[in-house]
Amino acid sequence: MQSRSKPDPQSPSPFPDLQFLAALNMLLHSARIHQDNNRVLISSVKQFVAIIKRLLEEEDDVTLLTFAGRFYLQQEKVVYRANIAGIAKSLLDFFEKRKLGGLRFLPAVAEASIEDIASFARLLISAEKQEDPPGWLEDELARRDLAWVEYVPESAANPEEVLAPEPAAGDDDSLIPSPDDQAGDGGSESPLASARELTTRQKAVLTYGYAVQSLQEIARKVSSNQTTGIKKALRMVHKLIDMVTEDSNVLLGLSTIRHYDDYTFTHSINVAILSMCLGHRIGLSKKSLEILTLSALFHDLGKIDVPKSILNKPGKLTDQEFKEMKNHSLYSVRQILMLKTTQEKKAQMLLAPFEHHLKFDLSGYPQTPRSKPLSLFGRIISIADVFDALTAPRIYRPYAIIPDRALSIMQEGSGKDFDPLLLKVFINMIGVYPIGTLLKLDNGEIGLVAKYSGEKGEKQNLWVQLLKPEQDGRFVKGDLVNLGSFDPEAQQYRIPIAETLHPASYNIQPADFLL
Repeated sequence: MQSRSKPDPQSPSPFPDLQFLAALNMLLHSARIHQDNNRVLISSVKQFVAIIKRLLEEEDDVTLLTFAGRFYLQQEKVVYRANIAGIAKSLLDFFEKRKLGGLRFLPAVAEASIEDIASFARLLISAEKQEDPPGWLEDELARRDLAWVEYVPESAANPEEVLAPEPAAGDDDSLIPSPDDQAGDGGSESPLASARELTTRQKAVLTYGYAVQSLQEIARKVSSNQTTGIKKALRMVHKLIDMVTEDSNVLLGLSTIRHYDDYTFTHSINVAILSMCLGHRIGLSKKSLEILTLSALFHDLGKIDVPKSILNKPGKLTDQEFKEMKNHSLYSVRQILMLKTTQEKKAQMLLAPFEHHLKFDLSGYPQTPRSKPLSLFGRIISIADVFDALTAPRIYRPYAIIPDRALSIMQEGSGKDFDPLLLKVFINMIGVYPIGTLLKLDNGEIGLVAKYSGEKGEKQNLWVQLLKPEQDGRFVKGDLVNLGSFDPEAQQYRIPIAETLHPASYNIQPADFLL
């Protein structure tokens, strides 16, 4: 009878998580019955270290968690295949008996001796007999100076809690709505009022905050010449992709977040969101969306190499300063090459950041002798980049351009600066009045565009979150009203729009009211 083959940790495989479980299981089995000089044990140790080294190519540590009867490697659920299910069940039982929530391996494991790794495996085995297995294990690991491994207590093994960002001191959590905030949103007629969507919005805001922190951490390490992986950023991208398939309006609402002091980071994340929404709109696969969103996220990473005196200059740049600023596309390519991830992923991410200022007719920068058209990802990111840059306050332009005016400016560059077909899809996606646009209605009320699908039929309706002024100059949420669909003959909605306004002129942060 033909036996089922087990994953070989030393061979390339699309399932490194399964290889890791197989290697850990073999290590524990070998250490239980063999001495340190046994060939089987030596081979098991080498295989275990080999798969950890492979995983460390993309991250600063390797973390295995157990939660709710499942394994999570690097905070991603391990999906079992038939030839590993038995091993996974056995390992879960092993961890449960020792009250372990998980294990974390640091890069120094690659330098550990065969004897030390075997000793670690035997400590795990022996922990079951102790009165307090986790406490005993922690003491023994410290006593034997096995500093390359840490145990994770059961109470800290929830992968969602590991993933969620810790709020930094002074962080504004006003973007996270409470149930009371939803009062007066228009009742059951409102497309935004269900508990399910409230949860989606809370998750979206948390993911955005996590994205900012991840990008800040990467920039900090890169600027100090430290190596850094992209695993955290990749997990964030996967969450955003899941959200865009559920409701792109939530993500378009996120892209209205403007933090002047953190412009470089919020801009990069907004460009990533807008690019992903556009990619989703034209039917890109999830794998393509992953690469597109990562490319957009890192498209301005090279700005950390541009002197702050140029980045933060309030006035017009000199010719020499502008020349240096234009180098940031090349600097982004260089910094992406330094990221700790696979060569394949680096190759996939490089081109679009290089191209995002080249323009559709190749008249932009950096100038090259190429005649080949821009890549699809480059064309997408250039549209998202310019739209977000136009609609955000900048240090040299303290006011933001109204979104509908920004679209008009971009239409003037259709065919020269931007791919005309993609630009048309982009405008249809976000609407003539994009989410976050501040409108003044004919009756004098003001409100923010909250929902617009751009699809045919009833979904073309434009929803506006009305804002009521308070005596202290602030605004509170009023009703959520449906302006109806656009009437081409009347050139208006059912409830007419008088004009568009600058949210910044009223000290309004659109995301505060939309999320």
